[in-house]
Amino acid sequence: MKTRHSFSKGKRHDSSVITRQKRYIKKEKAKYPALAEKIVQMSDIILEVLDARFIRETRNLELEESIRKQNKKIIYVFNKADLIDIKKIKEEDIASLSPKVFVSCITRKGGKELRNKIKITSYTIKKPVDNSLNKITAGVIGYPNTGKSSIINLLVGKPSAGIGADAGFTKGIQKVNLTSDIVLIDSPGIIPDKEYSDSNRSAISRHTKVGARSYSQVKYPEMVVSDLMKEFSSVLEKHYSINAEGNSEILIEILGRKKGFLKKGNEVDEDKTARLILKDWQEGRIRK
Repeated sequence: MKTRHSFSKGKRHDSSVITRQKRYIKKEKAKYPALAEKIVQMSDIILEVLDARFIRETRNLELEESIRKQNKKIIYVFNKADLIDIKKIKEEDIASLSPKVFVSCITRKGGKELRNKIKITSYTIKKPVDNSLNKITAGVIGYPNTGKSSIINLLVGKPSAGIGADAGFTKGIQKVNLTSDIVLIDSPGIIPDKEYSDSNRSAISRHTKVGARSYSQVKYPEMVVSDLMKEFSSVLEKHYSINAEGNSEILIEILGRKKGFLKKGNEVDEDKTARLILKDWQEGRIRK
């Protein structure tokens, strides 16, 4: 269940319904870290799905440490590679991450390479004789909205896992056969416990920027847009064809009036406009 924000004129949400939805989401997400750890324990191979635009920001260092301690095989999957110029990625961000594959579920780039890497890695794993299934399990982990379900669908060649643009769309554990010998395990996206905060500005902005917090759920959308403008002002201004002089308030004001997002007194609905910007950003409409 997810809170929806409408970008048409005149629609409002009942605050009590939204509050109940937020409580439900918070309760469900509290279960995710234990679920992710369970998937690591169940799996022979781990696919850590990272956003190619934000590799460092979407690494789950807590789970990576757990994977190392359990001597599990790991493959780093850099998804959304179509949204960035790969040549501009800093070498220090990826030098230690191996094996790795750049993937785009939109253009289907890297699907075959990833599939082959999984197969090659599986050949190095010996299953216990008493394993009744006698199958290799590959668990898919990652931050919310990095595209884990889309990766699975790309690998199997058909829609097998639910896909959504909102953070945390996948609920629970889903298993899908990759081959007769390999099973993929999908999981809900999680933010490490020590990183999650509803008050830390840096954490809120970072997680919203990478899509780990949905544009519809973030508490302070104008603040996040302000932080985005500090880093990507030229990208945002070019996308909306607005000269905002690097100022988020000017961007929101002009865009809000363009879209007709107005409140009483002819004032721009800043919250609604900021959420539209974050929605466009998270759904890949704004390219770096």
